[in-house]
Amino acid sequence: MFNGALPDFALTEGGLPLALIRSLSVAALFSVFGTLVFLVSVAPKVSERITNDQAASIDRTLYRLLLASLVADFLALVGWLIDEARVLADAETIGATLSAVGAVASDTVFGHLLALQLLAVPAIALAFGRGRSFRRRQIAAAVSACAVLLQAGHSHALAMEQGRDLLLATQALHLLSGGAWLGGLVPLLLVVRAASPKAGATAARWFSPLGKLCLYVLVATIAVQAWEQLGSVPATFGSAYGWMALIKAALFGVLFAFAWFNRYRFAPALLKPEGEAAKPALVRSIAMQTAFALAVVIAAGLIASFPPAAHVQPIWPFEQRFSLATVEEDTEFRDEVIWACVALAGAATLVVAGILWRRLRWPALGLAALVAWLAVPHLDLLFVQAYPTSFYRSPTNFAASSIVDGAALFPQYCAGCHGESGRGDGIEAAGLPVPPADLTAPHLWAHSDGELFWWLSQGMEAPAGGLAMPGFAESLNEDQRWHLIDYIRAHNAGLDHLANQAWTPPVPAPELLAECAGGSRTTMAGLRGKAVRIVFADGPLPDLPNGNADVVTVLVPPGGVDTSPTASNCVAQRQAAVRIAYGIVSEQPPARLDGMQFLVDPNGWLRLQGPVTPDATPEDLKLLLDEIQDICRHPIAGGTGGGHHHHSG
Repeated sequence: MFNGALPDFALTEGGLPLALIRSLSVAALFSVFGTLVFLVSVAPKVSERITNDQAASIDRTLYRLLLASLVADFLALVGWLIDEARVLADAETIGATLSAVGAVASDTVFGHLLALQLLAVPAIALAFGRGRSFRRRQIAAAVSACAVLLQAGHSHALAMEQGRDLLLATQALHLLSGGAWLGGLVPLLLVVRAASPKAGATAARWFSPLGKLCLYVLVATIAVQAWEQLGSVPATFGSAYGWMALIKAALFGVLFAFAWFNRYRFAPALLKPEGEAAKPALVRSIAMQTAFALAVVIAAGLIASFPPAAHVQPIWPFEQRFSLATVEEDTEFRDEVIWACVALAGAATLVVAGILWRRLRWPALGLAALVAWLAVPHLDLLFVQAYPTSFYRSPTNFAASSIVDGAALFPQYCAGCHGESGRGDGIEAAGLPVPPADLTAPHLWAHSDGELFWWLSQGMEAPAGGLAMPGFAESLNEDQRWHLIDYIRAHNAGLDHLANQAWTPPVPAPELLAECAGGSRTTMAGLRGKAVRIVFADGPLPDLPNGNADVVTVLVPPGGVDTSPTASNCVAQRQAAVRIAYGIVSEQPPARLDGMQFLVDPNGWLRLQGPVTPDATPEDLKLLLDEIQDICRHPIAGGTGGGHHHHSG
């Protein structure tokens, strides 16, 4: 089931010590905030059930816990600042580290946030005073909440280019709810241990609604953060960030189980006549829950020390992956899978019937198990062989320069077997145990970039053993292998366009850099959301009826022609590479592109190619505008967001 490939668990700069001291700082901060929330929301309810002497004793205990947590928080923050200064300054001595502390504190966002958190420690202590006033406790809790909110600034959210505000907001709510729930466990433990059984049961009962509210918020914020920072199932299972997120989720599950047992089993037992004998079980359970809470905080600290899963290449750890390629290519296989799904739905119905009607329970469950046992093997058609790089995304952005570089590499490394045109008819093909793949076939698009990268790197195994194709990891660097993949895709797309006068399946417009009016620069990725005309001419071009408001025009002038950008036209840079790349993707010699234009939809896909008419009539321009507006109304779904081109399979 597992292929033995594991993601890179190397921590960011600072390594494990920095991650641990960060975790300890958060744990201490949570203890401060959780203790104050407990004093405001739960302690008053407990005080009503105990004597004044007992209430005073518990207050003193919680007061000492708060002071200890404040001291621990201050020391951990100072240690975090010093260790971060060591890492940022790459200091090798204590003196060099200490000399960098001031600069880090004054010149970095991290330093500013940490300085405010350090100031919050004495502010909380001053606001709380001796803690006899409920009002002072509320003020201290509010100040500690601000310190928790500052912690959100240390997360990945602040560095995100997209969705930063949403992530910061959810991270702030996540920290507040985590601090109130997890940080309140130690005060709950101390109160339950010190108070009478009935008072302990009261503390657990009033702490439960707070815990439930915090749990709901945690689940909601985790969902948002997972959507933004995990990105996908492959990224979750194929990255260190994802693995730690799964571990954190599992630990949260354990915490929830403890909370359920505490509230509905152990706490109610304190109200029975043998309540004193039942109290140790609740104390032990809360203590174990507290230990798991600390593990959650440490896991969160480690997560923050890995790059988000959505920003790394996922290492797929399983031997298979889900794919619809088989059922899409063969109707018999598709029908087989459909009937298997229908059978499983019937098995689920039998299970429900067995639960509802006790008389039918065992026959229904037995029949459901038999049906599932017969149906599940047919679902193997939904899975194909996977490789560690199956879900890699090309880092090239399908750039014109990358395609051109790949075109130069193809004759030397691939043409001998695959042929100059890539049809599998090279001069060395006859002597191979397995015929080379036809790189011009439509089936090429059923393979992900990561699969092609694996085969180029490690080779392809022959059915009888050995390699049907050698790997090029030793002779080509990683960039060159990606460039070859870009060229192979572009060449395949060009032949498809030549045969069908359309790109099927869709192909992204090769990436380029363009200079616009005022000296600004843009790329195809930067123009996402707008229709783009890529015109192989030096201009000027007649304006569209609406003054070009709905389309960005990028000129690619002939070689040797110096064309400057205008208010209505940008000009491509590295024009020779752009010409070659667009010639490949349309299967035309670059010289024949003069006077041609490509229309790109708002999601970045090539849609139409046609001639440019310098002396176009108003009717011609109206027809062109209609075509542009049509592709804007019906862009190809999925797009090429994130700078990567994605393919089926």
